[in-house]
Amino acid sequence: MTGQDKKIIGLILSGGLSRRMGHDKAEKKIFEKKMLDIVIKRAELQVDYLIINSKNKNLRKNYIIIPDCIPGHLGPLVGILSGLKWLRNNSEINKWLNIFPVDSPFFPSNLVECFFNNLNDEKILMAECQGRSHPVFSMWHLDVINKLEEFLLNGGRKIDVFTKNFKTRLVNFPFIGYDPFFNINNKDDLQEAENIYRNFVLK
Repeated sequence: MTGQDKKIIGLILSGGLSRRMGHDKAEKKIFEKKMLDIVIKRAELQVDYLIINSKNKNLRKNYIIIPDCIPGHLGPLVGILSGLKWLRNNSEINKWLNIFPVDSPFFPSNLVECFFNNLNDEKILMAECQGRSHPVFSMWHLDVINKLEEFLLNGGRKIDVFTKNFKTRLVNFPFIGYDPFFNINNKDDLQEAENIYRNFVLK
C-alpha cells in the first residue's frame, strides 16, 4: 500500500517502553476508551493517511505498523526517523509528516491545519502552549532525514538539540481550561486525564 495519492500523512508514536505505566500506554483506558483509539480518532480527522510506530506488530490490524528503524528503544526521534523513511519509500509527492504521540490524547482538532497555515520555509514545526514547547507534536519535512539519521547514529537523542540545525517554527496554541498537549506518564496523570475527559471532552 502506498500513500502517494494522499495529501497529508500522520504518524502516531507508540514505541515507548511505558515503564512508569506498567505496560503499553496505548492500551491504557480513559473512561473505557483506549488511549490509542482516542488518538486515532482525533488524528484521522486531520490527516488523509495514518500509520503507527510501535514494536507491537499486532497493535491494530487495520493500520500499517512500523517498528523503530534503529533498535534499542532510543526515544521519539527514532520513531520520527522511522516514519520519515516510510514516507520516503511510499510517497512520491508528499514531503511532510505530522507526529502525534500516543500519550497525549487531547491535542487540538486543528493542529495540522495550524501547522500548514504557519508554514513559511521551515523544515520543522512544533507546538507550543503558554510558553512551553511540545516538540513531539510536530511536522517534519523529508529534507531532514539524512541529518536526523546521522544525529541518532552518533548518539544524539534530544529533539531540541537536533532541531537547532534547521529552521524551525513554534506554533502557539491556546490554553483551553487545560493544556491540550497534556502528557500521560504515570497513574496520577491518567487520573488527571480522566478529569479532563469528563470536564472538557465530554461536554
